[in-house]
Amino acid sequence: MRTTQLLQQPPLGRNSGAMTPDLRTIARTLGGEISGNCVRAPGPGHSRKDRSLAIEIKDHTLLVNTFSPRDDQRACFDYVVKQLGLDMRTNGNGAPAAEQFSKKKIVAEYTYTDQHGGPLYQVLRYEPKDFRQRRSDGNGGWIWTRGEQTALYRWPELVKYPDATVFVCEGEKDADRVASLGHCATTISGGAKWTEECIAPLVGRDVVILEDADDAGRKRASEAAEALSGRANSIRVVRLPGLDGHADSKDVSDWLDADPNRDGDALAEVCLAAPLWARAPRGGLPFLDFSKWDSVPVPQREWAVLDRIPLRQPYLFTGNGAVGRWWS
Repeated sequence: MRTTQLLQQPPLGRNSGAMTPDLRTIARTLGGEISGNCVRAPGPGHSRKDRSLAIEIKDHTLLVNTFSPRDDQRACFDYVVKQLGLDMRTNGNGAPAAEQFSKKKIVAEYTYTDQHGGPLYQVLRYEPKDFRQRRSDGNGGWIWTRGEQTALYRWPELVKYPDATVFVCEGEKDADRVASLGHCATTISGGAKWTEECIAPLVGRDVVILEDADDAGRKRASEAAEALSGRANSIRVVRLPGLDGHADSKDVSDWLDADPNRDGDALAEVCLAAPLWARAPRGGLPFLDFSKWDSVPVPQREWAVLDRIPLRQPYLFTGNGAVGRWWS
């Protein structure tokens, strides 16, 4: 397995005559696009759709990272420098520039497949923590994007157990951990949307959405619940007790690690005790079209006390002075 290397040059624009380019200039020059705090662009000799290069400017320093195992690290750096027209021969003191190497190591590969087990794309986990997605180019290499297709992680197992409750996790690591306890577990890759291809395998099933204890976890859990509303048989959104949102206590894996007695049965017991999820009512008042009221049947009045106190309507009780009034 090849280790990706990060090539770093000394600061730009400090007595060397080189001006620091901005991300828009880099994206336009290299035919890429801005993604977060970096530019993703084609590597040298790659197709225009390729995004194997990651270029970042940090503290006036050019950082070039290639995720293509076929590309030479130094050649990629030189390519970017040449395309941007930068003079990288000397540092701010006029001394020869020296590259520094900072390694990112692939620690896990998560393969997404179709329902029959045919590979679709992969999610790679790096240390220091980072994620990249790739799919086969059909010639033994990789295209460093997921492409248009999305799928549920561990899809073949969902097909194998069509009646099992499904635990929807926030990431592949957690889905694998829950599956190791004997449950059906899945997730969608980072940045993916809940498309019809992802929803269809969960139609009519009981679903437990495990919410990570942070804002991102709350958002992703809500998105999953909204997408599955009306399609799944039941939905529970569960934040496991004791998670505090810190880096070492945020997800289901952390919850399981915190107590060696916690197993698949303990997880199921906590989750199935949670209330069913229901969509929160939308804000605002409904629009009333008075022009159509003549065609709307008059609702039959309901009574709290027959012919005296209407049900579900404001009502004022009054009394003599000093007795008081009550609202119903």
